[in-house]
Amino acid sequence: MNMKVLVGGIIIIILVVGAYLVATQNNPAPADTQPEVVSTTTEISWTPEASRAVGTWQSTEDPKFTREFRIDGTVTDMYEGDAAATANGTWSQVIDISAEQFEFPAVDNATFLKLVFSDGEPMYFAIAADTTDDRLVLVNLSGRGNVLTFARMQ
Repeated sequence: MNMKVLVGGIIIIILVVGAYLVATQNNPAPADTQPEVVSTTTEISWTPEASRAVGTWQSTEDPKFTREFRIDGTVTDMYEGDAAATANGTWSQVIDISAEQFEFPAVDNATFLKLVFSDGEPMYFAIAADTTDDRLVLVNLSGRGNVLTFARMQ
């Protein structure tokens, strides 16, 4: 009988130790370790002139066209009634024009923006001096030099 009790006790100890090892092996980190927090939203610093672009803007020439500049550096062009015309991309302020493979016009104190959509081809714009909090005027430097005027949407 003592032998049966001894074997039974050893089996119970082995099962308890095995359960403990399995339970602690699945524990990803000790209790005193803090998990790393990763932000999914990145805010980018802009000059006051470039920060005026942040928001949703409606074209004054074609009210169906809107462009939304977000603080996280993303941009979306939308055309009402044509979901296929929606284009997502990124935007940034060009601080060092010598770092870009583009010939910028010689304009003192100009604020330049770079937009890149899914085709990967950068588009460059200058924020015109007559831009206000409710009116965004962009000079297209990459294309025909046309001027795009937008009104801020509420």
